[in-house]
Amino acid sequence: MPVPQPPYLLRLKAKNFRSLRDVDLALGAVNVLVGPNGAGKSNLLDVIQFLGDSVRLDIVGAVQKRGGFDRVLFRGKRTGRRREVQIGIEAAVTKNSNRKSATDNYDLSFSSVRIVNPRTKELRRMGIRREESFLFKRTTGPGRRINLTGSDLTVITGEEETRKLDLSEGTLALATLPRLGPTEGGEQVGALADLFASFRVFDVDVMRAREPSIDDESDDLKDDASNLSAFLRYLKRHHSDVFDQLLRDARQFIPGLESLDFIDVGGTTDATYVALIESGLEGHTPLVDASYGSIRALALLALLYDPNPPRLTCIEEIDHGLHPYVLDRLVELIRGASKKTQFIIATHSPSLVNRLRAEELVVCQRGDEGESLVPAIDPRVVREMEDAGGGELGLGELWFSGVLGGVPE
Repeated sequence: MPVPQPPYLLRLKAKNFRSLRDVDLALGAVNVLVGPNGAGKSNLLDVIQFLGDSVRLDIVGAVQKRGGFDRVLFRGKRTGRRREVQIGIEAAVTKNSNRKSATDNYDLSFSSVRIVNPRTKELRRMGIRREESFLFKRTTGPGRRINLTGSDLTVITGEEETRKLDLSEGTLALATLPRLGPTEGGEQVGALADLFASFRVFDVDVMRAREPSIDDESDDLKDDASNLSAFLRYLKRHHSDVFDQLLRDARQFIPGLESLDFIDVGGTTDATYVALIESGLEGHTPLVDASYGSIRALALLALLYDPNPPRLTCIEEIDHGLHPYVLDRLVELIRGASKKTQFIIATHSPSLVNRLRAEELVVCQRGDEGESLVPAIDPRVVREMEDAGGGELGLGELWFSGVLGGVPE
């Protein structure tokens, strides 16, 4: 059975989660979000982060991390009769799954409940009530369904109920069920939980990336690129061919760059930093003295050349600090890297959007009642508009003109 490849997350549905009153979004290997501030791009990413936090902290912890249930619930007038949040996921991560006919499905709904003293009826605290459902494809037969309602968990294989477990109201099956045996779906639930728990939001902290790395090398690039020097040294030592390719692109992204060197620093603690060897200059330029754009470019290239990335990667404002001249190559690198990791990217750059395919573009817009419209326009309609223009206008011009939506009013 072939190992699943990107895209892993095929569809995301959300109702009443922050500004996402009713969103149903199909996802591909590369997904670029555009739209004005407040249109819901960050909230869309937070749905995935919420599931990852729920795996690590359980659902109560994930809700509390966001300030409580009322901070998670959509605040518009039309939340429905029930104050309930719903999240639906369609993915392809388990070994028997495929994107066409055998997807992995997970549905979660949760609401706030009052927990009172049974004797005095006084409020003790607010709690969370949740319902969950999993549906996985098996090698043969109709598949495996796992349902959790209240404290009753039922595992159904075919038409026969195979097991029941009692779980507390605040315990999430997504976090707990990987401990089940493989015949009961534990391995399948674990694969889905890992998808969300490993989700990476890459947001370069240029000040920290400038500093020497206390590790000699590191095989795991941190989300803020604070160990950039150690990660680049790891690539040079253990993936020299990858490092050489990265260096070739770095010469295009950083004018005047000839090579990269690594300098060991002694003192109370040992450290390593990257030095830029630049044409026309003697000696080297420590990363701490390099420009903002040069550091962002190196960090972004390190991410795109990561030999072992997580399954899901988000990059905020990917083109920030980059010259438009390199955007063609940037999009090529993103598509190449998407063979290993699925991308959800945010940008405000029409120049970058010009280089995209219609199916890679996700237009986000704010509705009249404060709700997020995602996507605000069907990608098929975008393709039709692009074709109707006869190639005179790129996607970026179409978006910037306002005909696709997703621009400030």
